[in-house]
Amino acid sequence: MVFRQKEKLNKKKKVAFVVIMLWILSVMPSFEKEDWFLGVTGQMIPILAYEKEFGNTMVDYAANYQVPEWFYEDETEIVPEPEPVTENVTEEESERVTAAAEDVKGTVYTREQLEQRDFLLSHIFAVDGNTSMTEEETDLQNLLDVDLSIDGNDAKDYKILIYHTHGSESFADSREGVKEDTVIGIGSYLAEILENDYGIPVYHDETLYDVIDGQLDRSKAYENAYNNVTKILEENPSIEVVIDLHRDGVAEDTHLVTQVNGKPTAKIMFLNGVSRSNKNGDIDYLYNPNKLSNLAFSFQMYLEGLEHYGDYVRKIFVRSYRYNLHLLPRTTLIEAGAQTNTIEEEKNAMEPLAAILYKVLSKPE
Repeated sequence: MVFRQKEKLNKKKKVAFVVIMLWILSVMPSFEKEDWFLGVTGQMIPILAYEKEFGNTMVDYAANYQVPEWFYEDETEIVPEPEPVTENVTEEESERVTAAAEDVKGTVYTREQLEQRDFLLSHIFAVDGNTSMTEEETDLQNLLDVDLSIDGNDAKDYKILIYHTHGSESFADSREGVKEDTVIGIGSYLAEILENDYGIPVYHDETLYDVIDGQLDRSKAYENAYNNVTKILEENPSIEVVIDLHRDGVAEDTHLVTQVNGKPTAKIMFLNGVSRSNKNGDIDYLYNPNKLSNLAFSFQMYLEGLEHYGDYVRKIFVRSYRYNLHLLPRTTLIEAGAQTNTIEEEKNAMEPLAAILYKVLSKPE
């Protein structure tokens, strides 16, 4: 009797084994060779596949910073140049104005246009295919009707922090090993303009977050930047604006340049993360309580740039991550030009950028 029970049990085990093997063989074609084991085990144990895509939510970082942004950053990605912001816009659809810059035509959209979600998504935002924007995030009241002004004029304490997650980023004519020829040098020039021309005290953090032991290493750049920048903000509570200044990476035959006041000027792009993927929805452990104000900050600066400097501003690029934008309500990541721009073009780009920042941050008249 006992023997028969064991025999039945063995048959059940064999059947179960065959079923499992058939299932494994059926899912094999959907995985690359190097990911086969992780793919199969990820199907059996879903948390493994989840962690591969989104990271380990149990990692403990300073100030409850659980998942470092570097985990999601694709350092080799080339962001395509968005379509011109004024495409298919006729004189009847928008009021065209002579901009403050010489020989530049800017564009002013009507409120009626800006209240249309489809208009925003086709003319102002460039949304990455891995994410999406909600109705709340494209609501004009949340984007335009938000007062982002600060008491920055003649302030004695720092009001703006400029730092660079990828401080080693350089340009077409940069000299190797010369900090002034990197995006840090460009940030210094922006800080100088803001302080000297607009009276806004700036804390410029020149720390190289993407260089470890003398070697380029961006694997933990966002984590390293977060840890130090939070300390700077704690030590300087007067800071109300945080700018992470980068330069973009584009194809070598792409030149992001325009003319502003008769000078060759690198184009700029504001980048926002919405902590959401189309596949998995909101990424809760990348929660950003300042997401809407971040978007409003980019949106208002974009409209100022479009009005006064035309195609100097590229579409606002929206991705699924967070990029440490949760630090303060007025936090922005700015891509100024790219590796194909010259240092002169980059410095020229800081002049209209400073003017845009001042306009948005100034008290309404």
